[in-house]
Amino acid sequence: MEVQLQSDPWEWEKPMATYLLRYHSDQLRSIASSPDPNLHYPLFIDFAELMEEHPHLARLIFSQPTPYLQAFDNAALLSHRIVVRDLEQEKNVVEKNFIHVRINISGSPLECSETFPTIGRVRVQHRGILLTVKGTVIRSGAIKMHEGERKYMCNQCKKSFTVYPEVEARNSISLPSICPMQKLKPCGGTKFQYVENTVVCHDYQEIKIQENDVIVTGLLTAKWSPELKDVRCDLDPVLIANSVRRTNQLKSEMDISDDLVTKFKQFWDHFKDAPLKGGRNAILRGICPQVFGLFTVKLAVALTLIGGVQHVDASGTRVRGESHLLLVGDPGTGKSQFLKFAAKLSNRSVITTGLGSTSAGLTVTAVKDGGKFPYINFY
Repeated sequence: MEVQLQSDPWEWEKPMATYLLRYHSDQLRSIASSPDPNLHYPLFIDFAELMEEHPHLARLIFSQPTPYLQAFDNAALLSHRIVVRDLEQEKNVVEKNFIHVRINISGSPLECSETFPTIGRVRVQHRGILLTVKGTVIRSGAIKMHEGERKYMCNQCKKSFTVYPEVEARNSISLPSICPMQKLKPCGGTKFQYVENTVVCHDYQEIKIQENDVIVTGLLTAKWSPELKDVRCDLDPVLIANSVRRTNQLKSEMDISDDLVTKFKQFWDHFKDAPLKGGRNAILRGICPQVFGLFTVKLAVALTLIGGVQHVDASGTRVRGESHLLLVGDPGTGKSQFLKFAAKLSNRSVITTGLGSTSAGLTVTAVKDGGKFPYINFY
C-alpha cells in the first residue's frame, strides 16, 4: 500500500479509519453491540501489524504519540459510526461517545532496549516518544476525575477547536495564543469563547511501579510536584499510559500439563508411607540448595511461599492465611540467598534493601498524596 507523507495528524484520520475498518471490524462490531454509550471503550491494535500496513504512520505514532494517538481516537469514532450505520437494522446497536486506541507492541521492533528500557535506565532522551517499561505495582492511588478536554470557539473565524489539559501543569488547561484552525489561511484570532456543555471528564488513577509484573506503554513526560512550604518544587517523571498488560496474570493462568500432574502423583505415591520425613524433606532439599543445612529456615521459607487459607473466627475477625517471615543472623549466613530464591519462585515479588532505613530499624512513614495521607510505607 502506498503511504502519503502527510505531516498534519488530522489528515491521517480517514486513512486510520480505513485501516480500523479493514483489520479491526470485529472489535468495532463488539463495541457497537455494547449497551452503555457513555463508557470508555478500548480498541486494541498491534504495532507490528500497523508497521507492515502503514510504516510511515507507525513511525509518526512512535515519535509523536500525543497528536497522532488523539487522531487515532477520532478515527476510531469515525469508523465506529460507519459500523453503526451499517448495522442499523440490527437490535441493541448503540452509538458510543468514547473509544480509545490502545497500542500493543508485542512482537514489534519497539521491544528493543532503546524503546523498552528497564526502569533504572529511563532517561531524558526517552521523553516524548512511545515508551514501554516493565515493573511491579508498588502503590496505587484512588480513582479520581479530571477534565479531559473542552471546546472553544474563535470569535473571529467562528470555528471550534478542542483543548486538552497539560500534565506538566497538573492537568490545567491553557488556551493557545492564536487560533489553531485554518492552518493554510490562519485567521489570526486571539480571543476565544468557551462552548457550553463541551467539557469531557475522565477517570484516572496514578500507580507507582518498580521492576517487574506489568508492562506499560505510553508517553514519558514530567509534572511539578505538589507545592509544600519550605520544600523545593521538583519535576517528577510520569508515564501517561496508553496500554497496560499484566505479566503475573500470565504466570498464574499457565496450564498445567498432564505429564506434570502425573509426576506430582508419582512423587507422593512414592512417599505415601512417610509423606513428612520423605516427601516434605525431599522438597526442602530443593529449597535454596546452594545453602547447606538450615532445615528449619528452609521449612519456614517454604511455608511462607505456600501460604495458608484465610478464615473468620467466632468474633467475626478475619485472620489472614499468609504469614510473615523475619530472618535474623550474622553476615554471610545465607539470608539474602533465601530471599532471592523465594523471589524467583514467587509470581509477584519485589527485592529491596535496607539502605534507606534509619538506624532505629523498622520504621513507618505516612505518604501524602494530594493533601491526604492514603499510603503507609513500612521499612
